[in-house]
Amino acid sequence: MSPATALDAPIEPPEKDEGRSSFMVPVLPDTQFYSRYSASQFVPQYGTNPFEVQTEWIVEHQEELNIPFTVHVGDVVDQEWVAGEWDAAQKAMQILTDGDMPYSVLPGNHDVADMGARSSVGNAQNYLGRFDASVMAAQGGDHLIGSFQDGLSTAYLFEAEGHTWMSLALAWNASDDTFAWAQGILDAHPGVPVILSSHAIINIAEDQQSPAPWWWGDHLWNELIAGNDQILLTINGHFHGSTMQTRINDAGNPVYQVLTDYQMAADGGNGIMTLFEFDLTNNRIDVESVSPWVTVKSEASRSASDTPVLTGPWQSFAIEVDFAERFGWEDADASLEDGIDLSERAKEIVSEGWNGDAGAGEWAAAGRADDYISVDGTVAHWRFGSLEDGVFDENGVVPDIAGDSPMYRSSPENTDAPDELEDMTVSHGNVPFYSADRGAMCFEDVYRQDPVDRMSYISTEYGAPATFADLTSADGYTLETFLQLDEDWTEGANRWSSAITRGGVRSWMGINDSADPGAGAAWLGISSLREYQFSAGDDRTGNAYTLWSGEIMPTAWHHVAVVNDPAAGTVIMYVDGVPVLRNASNVGGMKAADYMPWIIGASTWNSEPDHGWHGCVGETRIVDHALDASQFLYNRIDIDGDGANFSLATDLGGVWAPDTALAELTGTGHPGASVRVEKAGTVLGEAEVAVDSTWTIDLDAPLAGAGTTHALSFVQSIGEREGTPFGATLAIGEDTAWTPDEGDLLSELEGRITVAPGEFEPGDEITLTLPEGYEGEDVLAFAFSEPLVVGSGTVEEGAVAFTTPVTMPLGAHRIAVYTAAGELIGWDPVTVIAPDDTPVVGGGDVDPVAGAPGDAADATDGDPLAVTGGTLAGIGVLVAAAIAAIIAGAFAVRRRRVG
Repeated sequence: MSPATALDAPIEPPEKDEGRSSFMVPVLPDTQFYSRYSASQFVPQYGTNPFEVQTEWIVEHQEELNIPFTVHVGDVVDQEWVAGEWDAAQKAMQILTDGDMPYSVLPGNHDVADMGARSSVGNAQNYLGRFDASVMAAQGGDHLIGSFQDGLSTAYLFEAEGHTWMSLALAWNASDDTFAWAQGILDAHPGVPVILSSHAIINIAEDQQSPAPWWWGDHLWNELIAGNDQILLTINGHFHGSTMQTRINDAGNPVYQVLTDYQMAADGGNGIMTLFEFDLTNNRIDVESVSPWVTVKSEASRSASDTPVLTGPWQSFAIEVDFAERFGWEDADASLEDGIDLSERAKEIVSEGWNGDAGAGEWAAAGRADDYISVDGTVAHWRFGSLEDGVFDENGVVPDIAGDSPMYRSSPENTDAPDELEDMTVSHGNVPFYSADRGAMCFEDVYRQDPVDRMSYISTEYGAPATFADLTSADGYTLETFLQLDEDWTEGANRWSSAITRGGVRSWMGINDSADPGAGAAWLGISSLREYQFSAGDDRTGNAYTLWSGEIMPTAWHHVAVVNDPAAGTVIMYVDGVPVLRNASNVGGMKAADYMPWIIGASTWNSEPDHGWHGCVGETRIVDHALDASQFLYNRIDIDGDGANFSLATDLGGVWAPDTALAELTGTGHPGASVRVEKAGTVLGEAEVAVDSTWTIDLDAPLAGAGTTHALSFVQSIGEREGTPFGATLAIGEDTAWTPDEGDLLSELEGRITVAPGEFEPGDEITLTLPEGYEGEDVLAFAFSEPLVVGSGTVEEGAVAFTTPVTMPLGAHRIAVYTAAGELIGWDPVTVIAPDDTPVVGGGDVDPVAGAPGDAADATDGDPLAVTGGTLAGIGVLVAAAIAAIIAGAFAVRRRRVG
């Protein structure tokens, strides 16, 4: 087996010159929910769906973006037995055919009858009814060079930039004889660079960024990829998120493996597709993730994660490839180097008409246990981080940090369930990284059996304060938690189980539910199809309502929230901050049976625990009103230097007197946080923010010196997490104190000094050229509109150079230069731009990382075909049509990956 590697640190990308030889291949990841909800939700609201918008965009821009071929990585539909989904998918793909755009497509696990079986014609009859070999031949024309199993796997050749390229598309769980067929295709076309696509090749780790192994992907590597040096790139979906890894084949060359799947983003994927620009001039593959759909959506339907251009981890990066050396080509044909930067142009196109921001950022790990958004009206908040790691017995107490409703475990001897003491454990290692509580309660060896299921659970006491929580439709409610399914979860043993239950019996509570009359008042659990399910009863009508997520993968942690918003009359489930598609309208409240307990780890039937949760549950909170997503538990307290919870009270906007000896600095911050001040990387002092939000730093040594400047950086932190710095500079005058004023910047003084470059990044060096007469003088530079000290220096040969503050705000500024006595010499407009931090992979600058694939035998325990499709935390689940996830609030900052 070869080592697998992933990017350890970004590599500075080469200059993107105009005049290049390049082409673009769009990749359509899992489109299943577009097909599923086309007729019921998308078309009624928009007259189209994200799938059609994607293919229309490709056809419309194929000439401008030099697109010779398109790749679909499978899961064309969600429910392969539903004809209407195939109708929607066929219509979307026909747009490519009608637009003369050849493509490859392959079945994913949702496109076949038996997800656990290796590929066969008999297992994919509905898929082949729309995309069989004859259809592939008709749309592919001369590009198609072979098909197997009536078109489940296909191979194509296409010409681009003077070279022949191959798309090799292999079916979900492709059989070993498929590999033999594929080897024959490769043997017949030696030396042709290959883009290999399949539905599941590499997985993604729980950290939402690192690659992880997948058994079939390792099998594919051993049987086909490693021994065929012409395979350059593999692309897959299936595992929700985006990541990549580099593996070294038998010839000693890298193979780049990219995962791209956004089906758990808003609207079942938000129309996001991945663009691969093969740049033969600059020897690189630029990878961009874009959505032509978000500009089609109505403003009311947009969520905070919406953006036409994604820039998160493994959503915008580059791969260094020496095409000529790898494939024995001559250098790029100069006559073909007449193209533009296709990636940049594609981003410009999808952004046309967009007036929103860049979407939400990455989630951040908490600095310590209290690094979350505390809210009034919290009924209960159960946490496990303070408990001892290991077996949780009947003597343990799960604290309710917001109220007085702790949870307990009954002794196994006192329950009907045949559980053992070690079946329930507290884990400090297996926890969601985006929860501030570093603990989880895990339930093991859980399964259905007659007469009593094997399970364990914890619960409040009967009559605990939380059991009387009045969660009505008048005020709404929020229930949020972190959930994980065990890796050994199976449909047969663990279907229809609950992680959280509110006790009671529906039939005698007055909840109208003929399907589950003996169920508890409310529950959040998992269905037989591995979908999160929440059900409760409307407190006004008594009618039961149910919410459903998409498919969930074992071992993946998710934040799950259920929010009843009385103003909207909705109950919405959010998975990782994004609303699911199947929610409830014109309902509200949670009909309850007072005195009945809350339970974690099991559902109930006729008030008895039933169907235990096989997996882990993280901190869980119940609130007596609707929260918006900015208040969910994965959010961090805003401690950024430019945020609402930080200010510098000491006025450093002017020039201080020459005899200044500044001994302390004051400001405001978040109570309990720490604030430190640094100069050139040296800490000058530190203080804790008081309860009244103020802080005072006594400096280790006073800041002094006539005619000097002191560039300071203030950093606020909570535990191990630091906010972005706040920069300020103390300027001390040579002769007197004075204050620069924007009113000094008269129009006739514009251009008397010049700044080069006129466009720069924070922290760059700039050179200021002055008029004659100031040689040898000390000068100070300020940036306006608010005076920000840029630096001070002595004029030499008519110029002075400064390193700009790394915290200098982006955007337009006017830089003004003053003499030491406060006389304005002149000013010049400049623009501060964001750094180009596009990661680049390749060139030997890769390092091994944890979670890299090992032998295929090590990649799975038990049945290697048991896991059928899934998600990983951080991408979120599907947005409800016409409902926006409101992400706002001065006291919260969201840092999350979108997709």
